[in-house]
Amino acid sequence: MKYIYAPGCALMIYNPRLADKLKAVAEAEFGKMDTLLTCCFDQPALDPDTCIVTPCSTCNNRYRTLYKDCTTQYLLETIARSTTFEFPDYGGVEMSIQDTCSGRTDDLYLSTIRTLLEKMNIRVVEAEKSGKKGKCCGQVFYGKLPLEKVENQMRLRAEEMPCRDVVVYCTSCIQGMALGGKRPRYILDLLFNEETSSHKDGIVSWNETLKDFRVHNR
Repeated sequence: MKYIYAPGCALMIYNPRLADKLKAVAEAEFGKMDTLLTCCFDQPALDPDTCIVTPCSTCNNRYRTLYKDCTTQYLLETIARSTTFEFPDYGGVEMSIQDTCSGRTDDLYLSTIRTLLEKMNIRVVEAEKSGKKGKCCGQVFYGKLPLEKVENQMRLRAEEMPCRDVVVYCTSCIQGMALGGKRPRYILDLLFNEETSSHKDGIVSWNETLKDFRVHNR
């Protein structure tokens, strides 16, 4: 079987170095592989019997749905099962979780993220509306509602989080939680014991940068 690594557009914009670290993990598990930068929404051409290895729930969903002659491997699930990955120890600190829209209806993502947090000694304090009952961080409204209403949705969702530290596994959720005054903790940063940084120029700049990356890599 041929393996290919799809880091996802958002991760490549957020931190290409993290994408490289994850590729090293993928190659240690599955062998050398090329990197696919074309956005999953542009439906890149793939050979039959290709396994797409990705840390992105959106990419994983689209590839396993649209490419019936291929398979997918959610890379965070691979790490959660690993007996060799060196998980950092956060000493039982409490954090809440903002479940991404592309993952909150699927036990694969819900259980994987929570397993990873358990292995990093992070105690999860769930919001009242969490997991399959969770709500969007507000990003889904971008481009559909006036900007001030989008930002208000982000603040309202962030206010529902019991903890100041909020784990996210979507880079757009970073912006939403930060705008609402929370301290976002991106799951990939946590895995490699790194700080999470917000897009300092705001959600408009973030979304435009995301769009430009997708166009450039078609």
